[in-house]
Amino acid sequence: MMRLLLIVALAAACTDVYDYDAASAGEPEGSERAPRGKTSTQFLRGIYADLLGRTPESYEIVIKFQGTEVFRFTADEETLLSVSLDGLGDSQPMRNLIANGLLYSAEVQIPDKGAVTARDFIRDQFRRLLGREPNTYELEAFAAEWDKDPAVGPRAIIRAIVASREYQSQ
Repeated sequence: MMRLLLIVALAAACTDVYDYDAASAGEPEGSERAPRGKTSTQFLRGIYADLLGRTPESYEIVIKFQGTEVFRFTADEETLLSVSLDGLGDSQPMRNLIANGLLYSAEVQIPDKGAVTARDFIRDQFRRLLGREPNTYELEAFAAEWDKDPAVGPRAIIRAIVASREYQSQ
């Protein structure tokens, strides 16, 4: 009985009504923001992390002539590549070349086509590179090419994803 009276008393005390203004977050429904391309530095750091598991590095280059050092300089992967990309009107073809070069480097460990199943590999790469699951159309289109063309395997799937507008945008 005492518990019932306490509940009734608390309910009676909570009679205040508050009026809140409507709030919204993000873009209005139905309007989509055009993707903004990654800067060269963002692209390079992302692709190095995604494919090599590291950031771009710097190397000390020493040039010797007959055993004597004649010149020394530092070669920074990120600076050299980003300056090159920024100097192009359209850096997309060069970005694709960089991605392809990294995919075939000794640092990248990519399984052979026969060692993985198509749909599982495709799903894993969408999650890893784009942070989402592929939709049905994407999964079936990639898997169909995988099954149809012997040249389409893990490297081709990764190369297609990193060349996509979605991967290239932030």
